Amino acid sequence: MHNSAKKFNILCLIVALALFVLCLFGCAANADGGSQTAEGLSRFDNARLGVVTGSLYGGYSEERFPNASISDYENFSDVLMALKQGKIDGCMLDRPNFNAVKRTEKGLNCLTVPEYSVNVGFGFQKNDEGNVLQSQMNEFLENFDGEQLQAMKDKWYGETEPAENVPLENLAGNPTTLRVSIDMSRKPYVYMYNGKPVGFEIEFLYLFCQKYGYNVTYENGSFATSGIAGLKGGKYQMLCAGLYMTEERQKEINFSHSYMSAEVVMAIYEGGGSNFFTSFGENFQNTFVREGRWKLILEGLGTTLLISLSAVLGGTVLGFLLYLASRSKYKAVSAIARGFAKVYSKLMAGMPILVILMILYYVVFGSSDISGVAVAIMGFILTFGSFVYNQLALTVNGVDKGQTEAAYALGYGRNRTFFKIVLPQAMRMFAPAYSSEIVGLVKSTSIVGYIAVNDLTKMGDIIRSNTFEAFFPLIAVAIIYFFIIWGITALLGFIQRRSDPRRQKRQKRKPARKRHEETPVKEV
Repeated sequence: MHNSAKKFNILCLIVALALFVLCLFGCAANADGGSQTAEGLSRFDNARLGVVTGSLYGGYSEERFPNASISDYENFSDVLMALKQGKIDGCMLDRPNFNAVKRTEKGLNCLTVPEYSVNVGFGFQKNDEGNVLQSQMNEFLENFDGEQLQAMKDKWYGETEPAENVPLENLAGNPTTLRVSIDMSRKPYVYMYNGKPVGFEIEFLYLFCQKYGYNVTYENGSFATSGIAGLKGGKYQMLCAGLYMTEERQKEINFSHSYMSAEVVMAIYEGGGSNFFTSFGENFQNTFVREGRWKLILEGLGTTLLISLSAVLGGTVLGFLLYLASRSKYKAVSAIARGFAKVYSKLMAGMPILVILMILYYVVFGSSDISGVAVAIMGFILTFGSFVYNQLALTVNGVDKGQTEAAYALGYGRNRTFFKIVLPQAMRMFAPAYSSEIVGLVKSTSIVGYIAVNDLTKMGDIIRSNTFEAFFPLIAVAIIYFFIIWGITALLGFIQRRSDPRRQKRQKRKPARKRHEETPVKEV
C-alpha cells in the first residue's frame, strides 16, 4: 500500500477513536445531573430561560420575567436538551408537551404558570381552498363526539406512551390528497414512532380525512422556518404542529377552531441518579435500538447519498455541456452560451446554497407537489454545474496554446485536438479541484432539512427530538459523514493515480527495464 494511503488510514482510525472517546465523556457529563428544588416562580426572575425562535413563549417570558436572560433555539427538542445540559434554568411548555417529554425524562419537573395558557389548532392557507378546508375542520370539530375527543387526549397527553401507529395507509384509496406540513419535534401532537408519524393531531387528521374523503401526505419541517412559509407559499394545504393560535399568526394564516386550551408550565430539570454505565447503555438503547431507530439513520444515509450522487453526475454533465456550447464553432451559439454561463455563474456564486434551495422549494415550485429531494438535487446540480463550467474554462485556458498549434500542424481537426490533446492535459489540473468540490457538496447536503428532506442530519435531529439526547445521534451522524468523505477521497485519489498519464508511462517502461536487467552480460 502507498505510504500516504497508510498514513491517511491511521489518521482516520485515530479520529474515529477520538470521536468515540468524546462520546463517552459526553455521556458521562450528562449522567451527572445536578439537584434543584422548586422554590416558586420568583426564582426565575433573574434566571436563564430558553424559548423557540418565533414562539409564543418568547413574549410570555419577557413579560413575566423581564430581568431574565432569554436564549432562542431552533425547536422544542433543542430547548429541552439545553435544559437537561444545564445551559438554561427553565423553559415554558404546555402541559401536554411536558407530560409527553416526562415519559422518557424522569428528571424533569415543572411549576404551573397560572396566568398563562395556550390555544391549539390547525393552520390553513388564506385562499378559497384554505377556506373550504377550514370550514370542514370547524364543522368536524363542532360535531366530534366529546367523549371520544377526551379519550384521545387522555391517550396521547398522558404519562404513558401509546404503543400504536395510526393506519394512514387506509386513506390511500381516496381521490384528493392533502399536502400537510408537520413538525415531529412537537410531541405529543406530532412525533415519530416506529418510523411513522403519530400523535394526537395525526390521529385526529386521520379521522377528518376519513370523513371528508381525503388522502394525506406529510412533510416534516420546523413550523417556524418552513411550515408557515410553505403554507403561505402554497406548498402545503394544512399545518399540523401543535400550533398555538396567536393574533400575529392569524394575520398570516387561517386557523381552525381551537380544539384545546392548555395550561403553561415552567419546566425544570432536577437531574437523574443513574451512573455512567447505566446512562451510556440507556442512551445507546434509546438512540439506535428502541423502535428500530437505526433504520432512520440508514434511510437518511440513503437520501444523502442519492442527493450527492445525482448532483455530482448531473452537475458534471450540465457544466461540461455548457462549456462545449460556449466553444461551439457557430458564433451565435457560443455567444449565447457564454452570456448565459456568465450570468448563471454569477448568480450561483453570489447566493448561499440554502437560499437557492429555499427559493426553488418555496417560490419556483411553491404550489407544486414536487418532493424536497427532487428540489435538493436540482439545487445542487445547478451549483455544481456552475463550478464544473468555470473550472473547465480555467484549466483548458491553462494548457499551452502551442499544444493546439502543434496538433493543427499535424493535421488534427478542431474537435480531435480538444478531446485528444487539450482536454487530457486540462484534466490533470481539473481533477484535484473537482475532488475537493465533491467533498464540499456532500457536506453541504446537511442543510436540506430546511426544505423538508429527511436526510442523514435531519434523521439525527428526529431521533434527538424523541430521545432528548444529543451525543449519540450527533456522534453517529458525524462518524458516518467522516467515513463517507474518507471513502470518496480514497476512491477519487485511486482514480487520479490510475488515470495519470505519467504513471501509465512508468508502468509501460517497467517490464522492458526488468528484461534488460535480467539479460546476462557476456564476458570478454
